[in-house]
Amino acid sequence: MQPLAYFSVRMLLGWLQYVERAQRAFTTNPLVLVATGTGHCWAVVFALFTAIHIRAMRYEGYHEGYVAHLPVWVSWTESLAVAAMGVWMIAGLATFAIRIVEEEDTSLPTSGKGNFLLQLVGSKKVRDGLALAHTLSCVGLFLSIVLLCIAMACMKGIGTPCELCLCLVSLGFALPHTILAYDRLNLYMQKEGSAQEPRQAIQAAAQEAAALGPQLCMILALADSPSHAAAWQNLVYLVSSVAFVAAVAACSYSPPKLGDTALPPELGELFTCFTLDVVACVGLVISFPHMNTWHSWALFVLVATLFAALWFEDSRSMFTELLDPLLVVRSDADKMLPGKERQHVRKASWVAGLLCATVALGDIILHPAEEGLMEPPVDHAFQEMFWRQIAADRLRRVAEQAHLWEPNAMLLLRYRPETKPVPSEQELLSGVAQALGVTTDSMTTKVFSQEHRFLFFEVNEGGEPKEPAHARWAASVSKPSDGKLAGILDSTFPSRLNTTLCHNVQVLIQRAKQSTTEAGGAAEEPAMPAEFVEEVGSGPGAKEAYMVACDWWEEALHAFSNNDTARIQEGESSSKEGSDLA
Repeated sequence: MQPLAYFSVRMLLGWLQYVERAQRAFTTNPLVLVATGTGHCWAVVFALFTAIHIRAMRYEGYHEGYVAHLPVWVSWTESLAVAAMGVWMIAGLATFAIRIVEEEDTSLPTSGKGNFLLQLVGSKKVRDGLALAHTLSCVGLFLSIVLLCIAMACMKGIGTPCELCLCLVSLGFALPHTILAYDRLNLYMQKEGSAQEPRQAIQAAAQEAAALGPQLCMILALADSPSHAAAWQNLVYLVSSVAFVAAVAACSYSPPKLGDTALPPELGELFTCFTLDVVACVGLVISFPHMNTWHSWALFVLVATLFAALWFEDSRSMFTELLDPLLVVRSDADKMLPGKERQHVRKASWVAGLLCATVALGDIILHPAEEGLMEPPVDHAFQEMFWRQIAADRLRRVAEQAHLWEPNAMLLLRYRPETKPVPSEQELLSGVAQALGVTTDSMTTKVFSQEHRFLFFEVNEGGEPKEPAHARWAASVSKPSDGKLAGILDSTFPSRLNTTLCHNVQVLIQRAKQSTTEAGGAAEEPAMPAEFVEEVGSGPGAKEAYMVACDWWEEALHAFSNNDTARIQEGESSSKEGSDLA
């Protein structure tokens, strides 16, 4: 979506320049060239990343986890490009905000009066700092271009002519911008007046490179997606690349205009730029089907609406005022410097660029990339590993769920109401450990309630004892010995939870609640079945204490069932995105 937005902005600005060509033109001072060059450079970096990944996915061995096989500095370059673009955007927004404040507060540029904050943001140091941020971000992106070209040369497989042409255009674009940024850095680092202004030849070369360079890079990157270009097609790509570099060199040798003169581009240049912008957008949508979404169509409608708005002078005035520092009153035509050979080379570059775009777009339309090449590869190894993990988790959870039915995990203790002082949880566990002949470390409390005089616990014994813990505990409850629990155990309370009885009682309670709700009456406690009274007893609070353990067991059982369902659903969803998770 980002490259589509970039090319859309280029088309809108080109259209605005066309309709205002008789009165206004964009200024081309060194700071503007560096600042806008950063945005153009981002598009070139994007094109190089696209070419690198297309080439990586084309060769055997890259389809599964191919990113891990790319040169190590590709990921570093991506981080560098993102950071540089972030700095550029922050500096651009800050500059735009200062421009708005400047228009609203007349004291900002020169007066010593007024708000201190307004004077601070309007100071020369702040402006120089923002300009330096633009320059540094520009340097970072230009460095990214060089690193990506080296990465393309170091990758596996034989390079294609399109990749060679892409590197040639990228370096032809980056070189003048790098020199221009270097000159700007010299101005900041040296004392005022001691450094020379950036060279006029470099400004002319950078301006010419920004006109067609980003679109050509994107078109050449996408032209490689069919991966079977004929010899004549490769020749067209090579000629257009060489013509582009020759035009940049010709403008450097013979600049088209004097200094920062604001002159509109020639109609041939505007037409070529607009056509290449359109071809780049169409090629992106065809090559990357995931870009063909409602977002792209909404962007298309927005651009079409703005095109129509810019045609009318009344609505266009709002945009010209907003861009007033950049879109200024044009200079006279006599500021254009003569250069017959230079113009011949530039026109040849325009024709070659149009021919390159036509051939590339035709090849992309007639020979689309193989299915799945531009989509994230399905990582079968990851899927197998993921489902093995699911199976292992299921087995573990089945074992944990089976543990809920272990007799040693459902032991109960209730002490008598007259017990004084009231025993603590640790005192009860210590007494149980003494009665069973185990340590307290092997025991786990599930529920302890002094209100119900009740302890629900489990015993994890190692090895295979002659008699299981639940049997020993049942004997201890029925006939308490002389241990710590002697005299306080309630022998009428069961020693172990009956899960079948718990489930039946829970169903009975739920049905009673449902019947009461449907009848619209007050909720009433249903009568407990005879087997419950026989098992639990009819002592005060015995039913409530037993139901606390039943509720805990039912909740644990439901938790295991819900987690299993959620885990399976997550696995089905994740398997479709296995390559992304890998």
